[in-house]
Amino acid sequence: MMHDPEKRDPRGYIISSDQPDFLTAIKFVNILVKNGITVQTARNTFTAAGKNYPAGSVVISTAQAFRPHVLDMFEAQDHPDDFAYPGAPPTPPYDIAGWTPAYTMGIKFDRILDGFDCPCDKHTEELKPTPGKVTTLSSSVGYLLNHQQNDSFVAVNRLLASNEDVYWVKNSFTANGKTWPAGTHFIPAKSTTLPKLQKLATEVGLNFEAVSAKPSGEALMLRKLRVGLVDRYGGSMPSGWIRQQLERFEFTFEQVFPPTLDAGNLASKYDVLLFADDTLQGGGAPANIPAELQGRVGSFTDAKTLPQIKKFLEDGGTVLAIGRSTRLGFALQLPIENALVEKAPDGSVRPLPNTKFYVPGSVLQAAVDNTDPLAFGMPERADFFFDNSPAFALKPDALKKGVRPVSWFDSDRSLRSGWAWGQSYLQNSVAALEAQVGKGKIFLFGPEIMFRGQPHGTFKLMFNGIYYGRSETVNLSQ
Repeated sequence: MMHDPEKRDPRGYIISSDQPDFLTAIKFVNILVKNGITVQTARNTFTAAGKNYPAGSVVISTAQAFRPHVLDMFEAQDHPDDFAYPGAPPTPPYDIAGWTPAYTMGIKFDRILDGFDCPCDKHTEELKPTPGKVTTLSSSVGYLLNHQQNDSFVAVNRLLASNEDVYWVKNSFTANGKTWPAGTHFIPAKSTTLPKLQKLATEVGLNFEAVSAKPSGEALMLRKLRVGLVDRYGGSMPSGWIRQQLERFEFTFEQVFPPTLDAGNLASKYDVLLFADDTLQGGGAPANIPAELQGRVGSFTDAKTLPQIKKFLEDGGTVLAIGRSTRLGFALQLPIENALVEKAPDGSVRPLPNTKFYVPGSVLQAAVDNTDPLAFGMPERADFFFDNSPAFALKPDALKKGVRPVSWFDSDRSLRSGWAWGQSYLQNSVAALEAQVGKGKIFLFGPEIMFRGQPHGTFKLMFNGIYYGRSETVNLSQ
């Protein structure tokens, strides 16, 4: 134990500036700064623990005040198996059992176990992203933008809103002497395009690379969308957190309440509907609410609301559902099952009791198919926030019926931070999937991919899903 690097507290952490989404890493660093942590940035390249780091990399030393908080932000929480007595149900934690923002935000960092020096400047104020660059060519036909950055969606939203064109290239390709992964944004060059990209580079910190030829093969053509975020009278907290992030990343949307869903004809009003964890729950209201809020009062019902959602999908709409709202998939009779069940002595199937399976808000890791447009820009493995969330099993005919797994738990030990009692039950279960319903698509996410606005590492599943469902496949070579 004394010699296991995983058991030792590090002297510091280094967040390299050359990681795919350094803009999100800066957001993480600024969380530390706001909480009184001193951070340092490298003036030029340096070496620590035998590894070279570029200028701009961030160093956080553990030899400072609030050291426990520094460790709390980077290291896994190890919650004990808490039972009052053998055979007792688990004792719930006060809130959640594991969080580790460095994991859930998708930050790439190194734990440095021995003392080191760096040519660094200390900061007690928030860091600002370095302005990005826009390369130009005399015969540019367009520009490429990295899909691995969450902030690339700020560019997508601004460009589409100002009548520019944006495509996602479906397969990896080579341009300007390097390989670009599937999902890379391609922005055709118009007379109006370059000034907008230069403004995005300056304000957001994005880099755009000019190309002299279009990427070959198929691409998804994006378009402006009418997005509805489902809410309920009194306010859904999970919906509110999603609203916050949609605003920050500059998505255009409006709130939608049960009476609007029940009224039907949804395809004439929206292209996409977003359902947070609790927006299918019942919601009453006092009789004396103001008249201007009467249109928000109502509850989602299988008898009245579900047929309207099904019609919306059949007409080509897109639905994204998180957590408990994924029961939409079962109500629509998709070829899926609850993966977290067991057979009772009488042969019936029942949900696993919490004495066998219990994950009270923890960080779990799952495999991701990042060649699927729903997961463009994601790594091959991602950390998810899981709070006794749904997990799915596909029926034998699922693939033939247009159901495709996008993320799944491929290990019997998926826990990264927190407490996961009986985690082996998750092995081979599906965390995220897409399904075709009529002309439309529905995306189901068991884990809380937008939990309290924290897991930036899984935001792209939401952002991609918004655009993917209503995109059109085109051939850029033609």
